[in-house]
Amino acid sequence: MLAGIYQILQTPFDDGGAIDWESFAKQIEFCMAAGVHGLVTPALASEFFTLSDAERHQVVEFASDAIAGRAPFIVGVQGLNQRIALEFAEHACKHDATALMAMPPYLRKASKLDLREYYRALAQFERPLIIQNAPAPIGTPLSPRELVELLAIEDNILYIKEETNPILQHISQIIALDSGNCAGVFGGANGSYLVDELKRGACGNMPAGGLVDAQVQIYNLYRAGDIERAERISYRLLPLLNYATVYGVSFHKYLMWRRGVLNSPFVRDPQKISLDADDIRAVEALWSLVAEYAIAEYPFETLG
Repeated sequence: MLAGIYQILQTPFDDGGAIDWESFAKQIEFCMAAGVHGLVTPALASEFFTLSDAERHQVVEFASDAIAGRAPFIVGVQGLNQRIALEFAEHACKHDATALMAMPPYLRKASKLDLREYYRALAQFERPLIIQNAPAPIGTPLSPRELVELLAIEDNILYIKEETNPILQHISQIIALDSGNCAGVFGGANGSYLVDELKRGACGNMPAGGLVDAQVQIYNLYRAGDIERAERISYRLLPLLNYATVYGVSFHKYLMWRRGVLNSPFVRDPQKISLDADDIRAVEALWSLVAEYAIAEYPFETLG
């Protein structure tokens, strides 16, 4: 069973926008040191939509080699259509993917019938398949009932990653509607609702960025029954997670750069929102709330 904190890997770039493989390797080691329960790439937080097909293949191959079986490895195989998604899925399986994850076709949305065939085809690879229910404009939001219906069409369609609002209500509704086909529901949204998701029956969360060491602690404490301590850490994280909600990948990469995980905070996303000087001062001040939960080898470094 897949459960826990499955970190979505950033795709690190150098200052010129080329993939930085040294940073990629450092990021994976940071996640392993944090005790993640699994790793995911390429997904939305990986800026997959800015990668060429060749780069997507390279990212999967590099991650597979670097992880080397130390943690479950989920590969995002979403495509513009079924044929392209199947090519990514076949490649992922050749490179030791533990499970596959896919949004519905993006850019041009699929009909309900075509969507069923899309997931039916991806379920043929003898790997657990995760339906990523991401919000628009890239995602095609599906209702809890539609998701449960998709889970029922093939045995290998087993998990949901729920990211559409209201996330918490949708998690509850999926679990209530399920007739035994759902092995688990993961949350997203940077892990902002992690404790509340677990209370509603989620199996884990797929966050992104430089707070995963604290988020692993929250999950482990909750599962150990120490909900009070889990909530205490969660409350400490919320101000920084508010910035993550606004700035997305720019925030995640900036924080990981300041922690020495990435060599550069460069973001390819053409719609990125960069942090300004006031944002940076706020993040620096808010770090003091969570510093004690960070791995000692990856402190938040001062500039200059």
